[in-house]
Amino acid sequence: MTIGRFAPLLAALILSAAPAAFAQQAVDDSGPIGLRRVDPEANLVEELVVNARLPGPAWWKVSDADSTVYVLAVPALSPKNLEFDSSVIQRRLDGANRLILAPGPKINVFRIVSLAVGGRRYFLSDTPMRQTLPADLRTRLEARLKIAGETPESMDDIKPAFAGFLVANMKQGGSVTLGGGSVADRIEKIAKSGDLEKRPKVQELEGYDVIDALKAVGSLPKAQQEFCLDAGLREADAGGPAIEATAKRWAAGDVVQLAAADRGYQACLSATPRVAAEIRDTINRSTKAIESALKTPGKSVALVNFRPLLSEEGVLAKLRAKGFKVTTPGEVQP
Repeated sequence: MTIGRFAPLLAALILSAAPAAFAQQAVDDSGPIGLRRVDPEANLVEELVVNARLPGPAWWKVSDADSTVYVLAVPALSPKNLEFDSSVIQRRLDGANRLILAPGPKINVFRIVSLAVGGRRYFLSDTPMRQTLPADLRTRLEARLKIAGETPESMDDIKPAFAGFLVANMKQGGSVTLGGGSVADRIEKIAKSGDLEKRPKVQELEGYDVIDALKAVGSLPKAQQEFCLDAGLREADAGGPAIEATAKRWAAGDVVQLAAADRGYQACLSATPRVAAEIRDTINRSTKAIESALKTPGKSVALVNFRPLLSEEGVLAKLRAKGFKVTTPGEVQP
C-alpha cells in the first residue's frame, strides 16, 4: 500500500461533508477533551433539524423586511445519477439576484502528488504501525484487513490516521475508491440554463487548501491518530461511506436522519485543529455572503454544506444572532 495510491483519495474525502451524530469525543495526547472545543460541526441546533414539507430537498429561509435568501443544505458528494425533485430549486432560482455557492476546497493535483512523494514525515510510520496500537485497536484493524483480503502487515508502513481513511473506504480485495458527483454542480447548471426567465448571478466563495489539511492530519499526535483509526474502523463496520444513502435522504428532505447518522472518518477530520479552523473560515464566508445578499431587496439562493449550516457555530446560528429571521423546512415558505 503506497502513499501515492491513497493521498488523492484522502483529498477527495476532505471534500465530503457527511452528516454526523450530535456529539462524540476527540482526544489529544493530554487525554480526552470535549469535541465541542475543537470541532465546529460537533453539535447541531436541534430546533433547526426539521424535515422538509415541500417536495425534494429541505430549505431554510433567512429574511428581513424586504429581502430573502433561500438556503439549501447540500451534500458534497452524491451519485452522479441521483434523482431528486428540482421544481422548488428551479422556482427559487428563477428571478433570484444571485446564487451563492458553498465554499469548496482548493485542489492542485501536482501539489498533492508532490506531497505524497516527498512528505514521508506526514504519512509514513517509522515503527510498524500495529506495534504502536493498543491491543483492542490492533485486533479490530487486523480483523477488518482480513475481511478485505489483506494481510495483517499491509498497512504497517503508514500512520494510523491514514489507515483509518483506507479501511473506511476499502473494498474486498484491498482496492480503495471514492467517487461521485456534486449536487452543487447540477444546481449551478440549472441556474445557468435557458429554462429560467431571469437567471441569477453566480457567486463563488473562496475555499480552503487541501494540502494544508492533509499535512495537519498527518501531523496529529498519537492519541488523535488512534481516534482517526477508530473512526475509520467504525465507518467500515457500518458498511463504508454512505454516499448513496446520504444523498437519498437529502433528496427526500429527511433532515432528521441526516443529522442522526454517524460521521465515521469525517469526525477525525473535523476534530483536527487545522481542518476545524478551515471549516470555521468557510462558515464565516457563507454567513457574510448571505448577509450581503440580504441588503438587496428581492430573493437570492445560497448553497451551504449540511453541518456548517446547522451547527451551533454554523451559518444559520450566526445569522439569527445578527437579528435575521430564520424559517425552518417545516414552516411555510412561499
